[in-house]
Amino acid sequence: MGCKVVLGEICSFSRGASVPRARMLDQGDFLYIHYGDLYKGFDVRIDVDNPQKPIPYIAGSEPIRESQLLCDQDIVYVLTSETVEDLGHAFLFNNPKELPAVAGTETTIVRVNRPDLVLPSYLNWLFQSARFKKLLRQYVKGMKVFRVHPDDLARIEIEIPSIDDQRRIVSILDATFERPLINNRINGYLEEQCEAVANHEKGFAVELSTLCGLVKEKADYNEADFDTYVSTESLLPGKKGRQAPSSLPQTGKVTVYKAGDILVSNIRPYFKKIWYADRTGTCSGDVLVFRAKQPEQSGYLYSCMRSDAFFDYVMKGAKGTKMPRGDKKQMLTYKVASNPSGATVDFIESALSQASSSSKENHRLAALRDNLLPKLMSGEIDVSKVDLKQLNSHLS
Repeated sequence: MGCKVVLGEICSFSRGASVPRARMLDQGDFLYIHYGDLYKGFDVRIDVDNPQKPIPYIAGSEPIRESQLLCDQDIVYVLTSETVEDLGHAFLFNNPKELPAVAGTETTIVRVNRPDLVLPSYLNWLFQSARFKKLLRQYVKGMKVFRVHPDDLARIEIEIPSIDDQRRIVSILDATFERPLINNRINGYLEEQCEAVANHEKGFAVELSTLCGLVKEKADYNEADFDTYVSTESLLPGKKGRQAPSSLPQTGKVTVYKAGDILVSNIRPYFKKIWYADRTGTCSGDVLVFRAKQPEQSGYLYSCMRSDAFFDYVMKGAKGTKMPRGDKKQMLTYKVASNPSGATVDFIESALSQASSSSKENHRLAALRDNLLPKLMSGEIDVSKVDLKQLNSHLS
C-alpha cells in the first residue's frame, strides 16, 4: 500500500561545501561534486566506479564539515539556477565502495532516513518528474539567481507507492537510462579509433581550406527548433557531441547546417566542443560549420578535426583572454593529409554510421523515458502488470 509523507519526515538536508574551481585537483583526498560539472556531463545519477565524466578531487586540508560528506545513495540536488525552468536537477550518488566524497557549492545533500518507506533511487526519479518540479517551483525565491531553500523542500508532501512497486518503477526507468550509457561509451571508442586512423594518414599535407569551407547560409531565427538547433551551450565539452539546447534564439539569423557537416564551438576552443551532424538544422553564429568539398571525405575531416592537435592549433590563433575565440582564417590553415586511402574513408564512414545509429537510439530512449516517467509516478501505469524481464531483454 502507498502513503503520503512530507519530505522532511523521511529525509535530511545538508548544504554542500564551497571550494573554488582553482583549488580542485586531478588527484586528492576527497572526490568533489561541483555543481558546474553536474550540468555538463552527468544525467540522473553519478556512478563513482564508472562515471560519465571524470570527477575532480580536493585536498583534505579544505575546511569540510561532516554534514558535507556524501554517502552511497545520497541525492545531490541543485537548488540554484539562473532560470526557474532549469532549477531542480537531481543526481543519485552511487558510491558502493564509500570513497571519501564531498558535495560542492550550490548543492544540497538529500539523505533518505526511512529506507523502509522510500528507496533513494525511486525518490531521485521522482525528483526528475515535471509533477514534482511544479511543486518545487512554488518555493522559488530570487530575481537574477533563483533558489529553493532546503527548509522549503522539506515541506513538500509526496505520495509514494509500496516498496515493491517502487523497485519495479526504478527497474523500468533504469532500463531506459543504462542502454544510452553503454552506447555513449561505444561511440566514444569508435570516434577515438576514427581519429587514430585519420591521423595515421601519411599523404601530402594541405591546408584544411583545400578540402572544406565554412558555411555561410543563414535562415531566420524562427527556423530553429529544439530537436536540431545547436548553440555553444548545447555542444558538450571534451568532444562529447551535442545535447538539446536549453533555449532557442528570439531574434536575428541562424546558420544552416546539413548532415555530414562538422560543427565546432568558436568560444573557448580549449573545451573541445565538436559534433559530426547527423541531421539538417540550424546553429548560432558562435558555432562554426565546416563542410567538406567532397562529401565522401566528411567523416575523415571530422576525425582529423576531432584531434587534440587541432584544438591546440586553434588556441594558438585564438583572440581574447577571459573568453577566447578562434580565428576562422587561422583554423582553415590547419594541415591534414590531402588524399586519404579508400580503406580509411570506408572504415570511418562505417564507424561513424554506427555511432549515429546509437545516438538516435539514445534519443528514442530518452523520449520513451520522458513519456513513462509521469505515467509511472502518477500510477497511471500499473507496474504490477509490467514484465520486467521482457522489457530488459528488448533493451539489452
